[in-house]
Parts: sequence; C-alpha cells; structure tokens
Amino acid sequence: MITLVARHGDRSVTVQTEPGATLHAALEGTDLKVRTGCTGNGSCGLCRVRIRSGTVTPPTSEERLHLDPRSLDAGVRLACQTSALDGVQLDVEQIAPRAVWTELTAEALASPRPRPAAIPAAPGPRIALDVGTSNLNLTVWNAAGTRRIAARRAGNPQGFGADVVTRMQAARDPEVAGQLAWAVRQAVAAALRDLPADGAEAVVLAVGNTVMLSLLRGGPAALLDPEAWTRPAPWPETVLRWDLGDRSASVTLVEPLGGFVGSDLLAAVFAAGLTQADGPALLVDFGTNTEIALWDGARLWVTSAAGGPAFEASGLRCAIPAEPGAIHRVRPDLAFEVLGGAAPKGVCGSGLVDWIACLLGSGQLSRRGTFRDPDPPCLGEAGGGIVLAKRDVDLFQRAKAAIGAGIQVVLGRAGLGCADLTRVVTTGLFGKALDVANAQAIGLLPPGPADRVETFDNLALAGCEALLAAPGGPRALDPLRERAGIINLATCAEFEPLFVQGLFIAPLEDR
Repeated sequence: MITLVARHGDRSVTVQTEPGATLHAALEGTDLKVRTGCTGNGSCGLCRVRIRSGTVTPPTSEERLHLDPRSLDAGVRLACQTSALDGVQLDVEQIAPRAVWTELTAEALASPRPRPAAIPAAPGPRIALDVGTSNLNLTVWNAAGTRRIAARRAGNPQGFGADVVTRMQAARDPEVAGQLAWAVRQAVAAALRDLPADGAEAVVLAVGNTVMLSLLRGGPAALLDPEAWTRPAPWPETVLRWDLGDRSASVTLVEPLGGFVGSDLLAAVFAAGLTQADGPALLVDFGTNTEIALWDGARLWVTSAAGGPAFEASGLRCAIPAEPGAIHRVRPDLAFEVLGGAAPKGVCGSGLVDWIACLLGSGQLSRRGTFRDPDPPCLGEAGGGIVLAKRDVDLFQRAKAAIGAGIQVVLGRAGLGCADLTRVVTTGLFGKALDVANAQAIGLLPPGPADRVETFDNLALAGCEALLAAPGGPRALDPLRERAGIINLATCAEFEPLFVQGLFIAPLEDR
C-alpha cells in the first residue's frame, strides 16, 4: 500500500492506496474528492493537483493537452491521469462541489411574471425545485403560498461529469444511476434541515432538463433509449416519495418537452411571458445544456445546443466556475474584476466572453481565433497571471458557434431575422452575468438595440414557483406544449454550415 497525504486550504486527509490506482480514485471517497467534469478520461482538465513530494507516473498525452510546460514543471498534474509510485504529498486545487446551500438574493429571484397573492391551501410547505446540471435552486413557501420562507442555491453534488452526456454515460451503471438520484435527494434534505417540521408532508414541484429529471425518475433505462433523444416522447405523470429525514415529501416531476428540451425551458418561457410579447421574442437559457425558445406570434420553436461546459470551466486551461477568485468582468484596457475580491485564480464564463471581445476589438485576436502576437494574452502579472491559450479559444469558438447556430436555426425555421426580434431574454447564472454588447460582438446573442435584451438569473425557478400557484399546476404549461415545435439540431441539415460559419468570432448574421 502507498500512503497519500492530500490537503486543500486548512483541510487534509491521509489515505492508503493500491499501487497503480490514480490519485483521483484514491481521493474519491474522501472529503477532498477532486472536482471533475468527465468520467476520469482526462478530457475535462479540471482534476488538477500539485505534487509537493514523492514520485508519480510521467505525464500523459492528455495532461500535455491541458497543462503547459511551466505548470508541469511546477508539479501540477491531472489526478485522473496520475498514479503514486511511492508516498506522495499533494495539494488539491479544486475539490468536488458539495451541496453547500447559500441564500438567493432578491435580484436572483426577480421575474417579469407577477405571482398570484395566494394559492389553494396545502397540508404542508410547498417547494419549487430547479434541478440543473451544475446547480440546484429551490424556494420554500408556506402552505397558503402567501410567504416565501427560504430561497437557496447549491452546486449539484452529483459529480460524474460536467455535462448531461457524461452523466448519461455514467448512469449506464444502475448503481451509479441510484447514487446520482440519491445525491439530489440528500441535498434537498440538507436545504430543509434548519426549517421547522410540523409533520405535514411537503409538496415539491421539480423542473429540469430531461437528463436530470430522468435520473430522478429512477433507473438508467430511459437514458439508454436513443429514440428518446430524437423525438418527443410523453412521460407518465411522475410523483416520487422522498424521505427527507424529519419530513417526507411528495415530488412531482414536471414533464420535459422532448429530446434535450426540458421542463426548465418551458418554466422559463412561462415566467417570462414570452408568448405574450407584441412581436417575435427569443429566450436563451444558458447552461451546460443551453436551451433556446423563439415565439413567432403563433408557434414556439425550441431546441437545445451543447456549449455550456466551455463557459463553465470544463476543458479550458484558464477557466474556473463563477466562484470567489474568478475573473467575471474584463474591460477594454484589460483591467478586470474578481468575484469575492479574492486573488484571481481563473476566468469564469462572463469574463471569458469579455476577454475574447476585448481582444477582438483591439485586433489582438482575429476573427478566425488566432493571436496577432506569438505570446498568448495574459491577465495580471506576466509569468504569474491568467493565460489564454489557443486551445481555450478553440473550445470557446465551438461552444459559442453551437449556440449561435441554434439561434439562427430557430429564426430560419420561423422565417425571421435578427432585426425582427422585439425582445431577447437571457437566463441562467451565465446569462445573467453577460455583458450584452460583448456577447453580441462575438456572435453569442443576436445583434440589435441593447434595450431589447433582458437578463435574469433563474427564470426556470421563477416559472416553477408560478406553476405552484397556477390553477391546474403543471397543466398551465399545456398551451405552450401544444404550440411547441422541437428542432433536433443533430438531424438539422442547416445546422452544420451555420456552425462552421459560427466558428468565426463575429456578430450573428441572418441566413
């Protein structure tokens, strides 16, 4: 056996590991489980550790893709690609997210749709739950629906990958599928632990993308059916019974629309009142699975595009999630702002959009994504700052191209152009933080007057709250379902040429 000593801040663990086991596997069951966005194949580059002493296996080709020579020389490695050869001491750069709940601000809870003053009384508290790939959000209301008791957010503790496809692959193992569902249930129980329990059953309404809700519904079978992701498929009404420790809960999963378009998008459209707009209106729910809805006055065109992980730190050398130490705003002179006032550790999604737009505007970055100077751009002190690598730009281009092409596809199907839009709504942590002008300059949002763009933190949660109060509950979404047309970009002939064009860092154009 080999002794492994790991630390993160003022926390440390000592474990015994078998020779040949990766550092990631050795730390998997500890309080210092390493953050990861893949299934341990080295594709995400998040599980970084710094070797302080001891001997480990040589760097792999996957590590050399994510780590520059300077980092490797300083002892930085990927835990999933590295094994200890003798006793090792190391620092974990980022630990896996846990369900540490924080209070949501009034700004985060803002919604354009007013909530009814009261709802029919229920035996116990009512809970609106938004199950996102990266975050869980919930609000707790009293039985009469007249008072919000709590509003909280936590990182999704499921692990097994930063995106829905990776989590689907992990759920092929029935044991893992059960662990993923259990992690969310335990997190919700933790969120409610400090609230008084009167013995009455809580009523929970949950929205989310199709994969997250499929995992909660139980069993990997639905995830493995390829047809389920290429055509709309009706769900039976799903009501789960959860034991939350000092209380029980009846959990209704609001049916997804179909494919990768979940009930979180429908809830966001409902909260935004998108179909009540005076003219064509677009909503983009940014996330690891970005969902897009366009109302043309008669039909709701919807689709989803894979692009979120690149905006949420997965796979990029310079990126970290939107947490203390993340650069979230970059100005044209390359001055920047850091979340939490901490020392900069990396760039989060909104900061990356700003940085790319600023480099494009100054001519330091071409429309093709190539640097003018041989040395890559750096934020902060040279040699110790945050470096934007060419590979980071490549991943960024693919992510924004997928989303931009998705927007162009729905506009094209509706026979509309960017100039026809009277309203553009963005939502999600990333969507709320976007600088609209910069997002338009790089082709992430349609061009046009900035005053027609509205940004919200979490319209899916706001919509879930509205459904708690709506007559008929989730059936209030039926008119949206009846008018919705799902576009599967994987089988869409016009998507590929639009995606290729979208690789240029430039404003969106009508096609």
